[in-house]
Amino acid sequence: MVKHQIPVTPINYALWYTYVSNEDPTLNQRIDEIVSAYGMIPLTKAEDLFREHVSSTGDIETALHRMKDSFEQMVSGIDHDLNATLAGTRSFSTLLDECNRDLRGNTTAGAGSVDDIFGTLDKLLQGSTAMQQNTSRFEQRLSAANEEIRRLRSELETLRQNAMNDELTGVFNRRAFDMELAQFLEQSDRGPVIHLALLDIDHFKQFNDRFGHLVGDRVLSLVGKQLSAATRVGVSVYRYGGEEFALIFCGGTAQQAHQLAETLRISIEHLVLKDSRTGERLTNISASIGIASRQPGETAEDLLSRTDRALYAAKNAGRNRVVQA
Repeated sequence: MVKHQIPVTPINYALWYTYVSNEDPTLNQRIDEIVSAYGMIPLTKAEDLFREHVSSTGDIETALHRMKDSFEQMVSGIDHDLNATLAGTRSFSTLLDECNRDLRGNTTAGAGSVDDIFGTLDKLLQGSTAMQQNTSRFEQRLSAANEEIRRLRSELETLRQNAMNDELTGVFNRRAFDMELAQFLEQSDRGPVIHLALLDIDHFKQFNDRFGHLVGDRVLSLVGKQLSAATRVGVSVYRYGGEEFALIFCGGTAQQAHQLAETLRISIEHLVLKDSRTGERLTNISASIGIASRQPGETAEDLLSRTDRALYAAKNAGRNRVVQA
């Protein structure tokens, strides 16, 4: 792991332990291919390998299941204590009625003996003490549940922040992009050449304005699936933000990267948005793409800036085209 500059994370350790033990030849072949292409294992590729070959439920899914079990146990405990408290309340209410009848009976028959009144008061004291204990236990349970809810909420927020996938489009998210681009650039000139592409869906606002936001989400999902189909060793796809996607190509020439971007543009151009109820064709989808190859020593900020300028050049030139910086 040190030789290939692999961060010592639980996922990476599990992958490399399986690799060294040669338990899964297919995994070993995949790791060899990825290391050959990237000179390392990118974070997103490690997560994919972990899910496919080590655990079908990745760390995030495992944590979510654990949180779900904790939440179910907490709700079940509160429900049990609430029912016990309600039962205690009903018993106390019945006791109050009995004490009231006893006192009225004593009044009707006369003042009643001291022992009779003392017995009623003693019964009432026992009942109120039991009720107070039940209520106190329930209050403690609610207080503990409140703390548990805060803890689960904090943990869920951490999971959400650590998530690497964009749920709507199915591709990796902006956090994964920022982390992985930095990981690639850390290799400096030792790793393969990096080509960065930014893709913007043309006239996306019109989809929302004409057909509604649900249709806009469908467009994002369709484009995400189309880009995911192009994902392979050496190509990673991310949702950069809004209707923009980012792609990182590792290795190859600038011309090859441009050709791949052009192939993706054409595949998106062939997408047709249809009415899900009638099958009626609504409109086509197209995208503009800017692409740049990283220059020696160039920072992530400078590479992004050049790529972004190429994207705007593609849009200003009429959209639905690839412009290379």
